Amino acid sequence: MGCNSGSVDDAVKANIEAEKAVKKLQNALEHDKDSLKAKFFAEIDDSFAEANITDGRQIGYSYDIKTEYTSEFSLDKISGVVLSALQAAIAAQDPTAKTPGTSPAALNAYSDVVVAVAEAAKSSSESAASISFSMNRLSPGLYAFLYASSTNIKDEGLFGTEAVTSTAIFYRFMQSIDDIKNEAAFGEALIDASNLIAMKTLQAGLTDRLAKGEITPDDWERLDGQYSGMIDTIRDRLNAAGQPPVLKQKSWSGPSSDEKIVLTAIKKLSSMGDEYIPIIKQSQSRIDSNYF
Repeated sequence: MGCNSGSVDDAVKANIEAEKAVKKLQNALEHDKDSLKAKFFAEIDDSFAEANITDGRQIGYSYDIKTEYTSEFSLDKISGVVLSALQAAIAAQDPTAKTPGTSPAALNAYSDVVVAVAEAAKSSSESAASISFSMNRLSPGLYAFLYASSTNIKDEGLFGTEAVTSTAIFYRFMQSIDDIKNEAAFGEALIDASNLIAMKTLQAGLTDRLAKGEITPDDWERLDGQYSGMIDTIRDRLNAAGQPPVLKQKSWSGPSSDEKIVLTAIKKLSSMGDEYIPIIKQSQSRIDSNYF
């Protein structure tokens, strides 16, 4: 199972060896599927234990593989697959679940969770490691979990100068009858608040990847612009819900982990040439405005 981006499909159609290379990537993830699934389920068990939930039952589980160039941002297909599975799982809920998370706003919010988790898996930056697993309470009693893992190949003869990445995305939907009775805050606004932080963490990781030479300034500009567009959309949803995001205050304990990563990257980029100056200025401006 799996889907390719259009540009990877073009490379595969043009060269049988490229097709074999992509298949090899996907087979590697298939080979590790059981161990990755076990890790994913163990994370879920730990998350439920921390939340004192003891009656969780599975109402949906699957996984998919997507393949794209590392700097691409083409998650429409995989987001649609996960959201379809989510809607099917919601339909299978216990009838005592009164507030299924199927509103357009909730589905939009969860679609952004899929993007953040999948993009985090592609990144080599340590900043992204914390968001390659996700737990979200979509409504009382309904939990959605995501986990992603990636592998890549670089072959200039087949794919040009950029690496191609295959990402396995595991998704599992769980219900807790006991939790249905819990009226604690939930919903898309909480998910979006987490999404906003995750997207900024991805931006920090993007600057780290640029400093490591994994992507070009053009790649950075394109991906950072797409992440910024998602951040604007999330902000708009939070504002519409009457919960505008609060500007992070400068901590007396020093820079956040994302800030440290960006500051380290800025230092390295400063010695890499004039083409990096606009990115350095933008990154420094974010640091100065407590963006991260």
